[in-house]
Amino acid sequence: MRNLNRQKAQPALFRGVWILLMGLAAVITAGCGSERDAADGQVVNDIVLPTDPVLNLFCADVGLAGETCVLDDPENPFATTTILEFAGPDNPGNKFEIANTIPLGPTGAKARFYFWATAFAFRQSGENQYYTALALHEVFDANSNPVEQDELIREHALKAYRSVLDNFFGSVTVFICFQCAPISEDPLEYPSFAVPLNERVADHLYRDGSTPYRMLIPGGGILMLDKFVEWGYTYQPCTDLPDCTNGVVGVGEF
Repeated sequence: MRNLNRQKAQPALFRGVWILLMGLAAVITAGCGSERDAADGQVVNDIVLPTDPVLNLFCADVGLAGETCVLDDPENPFATTTILEFAGPDNPGNKFEIANTIPLGPTGAKARFYFWATAFAFRQSGENQYYTALALHEVFDANSNPVEQDELIREHALKAYRSVLDNFFGSVTVFICFQCAPISEDPLEYPSFAVPLNERVADHLYRDGSTPYRMLIPGGGILMLDKFVEWGYTYQPCTDLPDCTNGVVGVGEF
């Protein structure tokens, strides 16, 4: 577990499942400067971030396993950003710190997709695929309303969530519990815990309230279980709400 990427979290955040990214903002080490007026979007260390929720998919499989076309997307503000993964206690990387500089809420949703899709293009991991899917889920919510929903992004978010199951079934993401007692005499050494991403995907699709976004499968529940049958998986929903830590995802043998 110590060799995995870590992000800061607290037990209470785990209950919400969507888990807000927390921590100190870091300098974005990008090789590009701003060529647009700051009024066009959110400026973060000379990178102008889009604030609108309309996402144009640069290629059919952008943000999905095996595809790196997001690096060629002229709308991608992170295309030349250096994103470093966790490589040990002495080399924690900057991935989550950069992610934390993106504004929370709908105005940051599109930028969050570009960031995580870029991280995924550089390193094909379950963690990066999961956060790309979650960002697509957020963009879908930001660009939808009770009358009209962004069906293209809804379908793409479902594809990204499915890619976590199909290509990274056993992947986890790791959180540091800052509300827990330190595990050594070092006051900065806190315990970590791993979150299975297949369970997070299942819960996000099954249960309203698992994320702060509108459901990708309206109604969830039995309709989500039916979708899992179509995808070749099974899901036994968690029973320990609100924590939701005991759900089980299996590979279907039909």
